[in-house]
This record gives sequence, structure tokens and C-alpha cells, in this order.
Amino acid sequence: MMVARYHHPIWTKYASVTFVAVGVSALRAGLPVIPVALGFYGAGIGLESIARGTLPLALFGPSGYATLIGRLAMPSLLAQAAAPSVGALLLERAGAHGLLAVLSGLALINVALACGLAWLIAHRRGLQAQL
Repeated sequence: MMVARYHHPIWTKYASVTFVAVGVSALRAGLPVIPVALGFYGAGIGLESIARGTLPLALFGPSGYATLIGRLAMPSLLAQAAAPSVGALLLERAGAHGLLAVLSGLALINVALACGLAWLIAHRRGLQAQL
């Protein structure tokens, strides 16, 4: 909490997606440090729970926050509902290594999307500073 007040919530989001990507990619690579990989993954998921609430508030403000959070939560909840069935199908068809490859790829896409969002925020701030 002492560190968090000095940076934009996008950095919490970026750290969370990076930690998840590192954790899943380390598991996929078969590195012999499974507890470390799971630690990164767990830290990323923990930071994600913080970023899920703070980032929309910082970007869009408190007006209509509850409605916005509800709209943002729907795709995530649908994905969480579908994940066990899709994961089981992938595990059956591609095996554990294939499943981890898909998860690692999705985690890296998430990192790229967070970088893009950080760029948009920085670009928007730069435009506002010029005005």
C-alpha cells in the first residue's frame, strides 16, 4: 500500500499480467523451480484482484463505477464459466504441454494488451499536458 499510492494503477495491472505470464511460461518450459513458478502465478493473480478494481476507477472516475465494473466483469465471468470445459478439451486433445502452451500464449497476449493500454494512457496524458 505504501508503494501503490505513488504510481498509476496501470503498473499494478502490468505487474500482474507479467507475473502470470512468467509463472505459466516457467511451468511450460519445465523448469525445475515449480514453487517459484507457482509463486509468480499466485502473485500475479493477487495483484490482478487489486488492479481489477483500481484501474477502471483511475481511468473512468467514480461516476457510473458500479455499472462499468459490472459490464467489465461479464466477459471475465463467462470465460471463467467456460474454462473448465475448454481446458479439459485442450488437455484431452493437446496434452498437458499443449495446454500450457496455449495458456502461456494467452498470458503473453495479455502482457501485450497491458503494454498497449499503458501506452494509450501515457499518450492521453501527454495530449492533456499539451492542452
